[in-house]
Amino acid sequence: MQTISAPVWLAFGLLGLSIISLAWDKRYLCLGLCAAAVAAGMAGGALRPVALASIGALFLLAWLATNLGKPATRTVFTVLALALSLALAMHALPGYHNPLLLKNVQFSSHSAPFTMYANFDKGLIGLVLVFFFCQRAQSWKDYSSACWQQAPVLAVMLLAVFGLGWGLGFVKPDFKLSLYLPLFAVVNLLFVCVAEEAFFRGVIQEQLTRFGQPLAVAASALLFGLVHLGGGWKWALLASVAGLGYALLYARTRRVGIAVAAHFLVNLVHFIGFTYPQAI
Repeated sequence: MQTISAPVWLAFGLLGLSIISLAWDKRYLCLGLCAAAVAAGMAGGALRPVALASIGALFLLAWLATNLGKPATRTVFTVLALALSLALAMHALPGYHNPLLLKNVQFSSHSAPFTMYANFDKGLIGLVLVFFFCQRAQSWKDYSSACWQQAPVLAVMLLAVFGLGWGLGFVKPDFKLSLYLPLFAVVNLLFVCVAEEAFFRGVIQEQLTRFGQPLAVAASALLFGLVHLGGGWKWALLASVAGLGYALLYARTRRVGIAVAAHFLVNLVHFIGFTYPQAI
């Protein structure tokens, strides 16, 4: 792991807290923490001034997409917000120096090497999309009730994903409690799962529901699989199966937090119970 300065750690900590605050719908607190995270990132060198352009543009496009009156105009700005989000997720825009957390770490002798970054740009995507676009549980009671009601769907999804992955030889059972687990869990939840579920379920699937729920679910799952093609066809297939589970859960609850929880649980089971990221 590279040496990371205190202001950079502070920047990611504040951004993470900003994302967490949305679970309680603390919108002004969220914005204040986000502004503080950007300031700390600038002070620590994780962000350069040019990054302010894409940060401001994402907030502006998301606001226009959800506050203008005409549906056609809102759709245009939604597409632009998604395009900018995709560019940020691909790290295609300047001004972001995401710190390297793990490099070529093998969690077991049967696992392929794993590298992990803390991505400020991807965390920002999740924050903005959830803030402007996504419905959230009204209370923890509402959230926990929805989780229990959807437990059978989640169980079937876990069996399908890991049964298929094991059958394809992509992963193998490999129980472990790595010292890296806390770091992996925090980064994966806040800077991966939230952003991906907000993008694919909270915005794309939600927008496509006007054309029918089956189309929205199928498109959300397929697109999620396609963006994983860089890891090979097996990775994309498994991502599509998992994406179908997340999409069904979102369709049944219309709560992005349920999809985020399911996504995180799949990743956590993968990390703890199987070769991660894949078998060799």
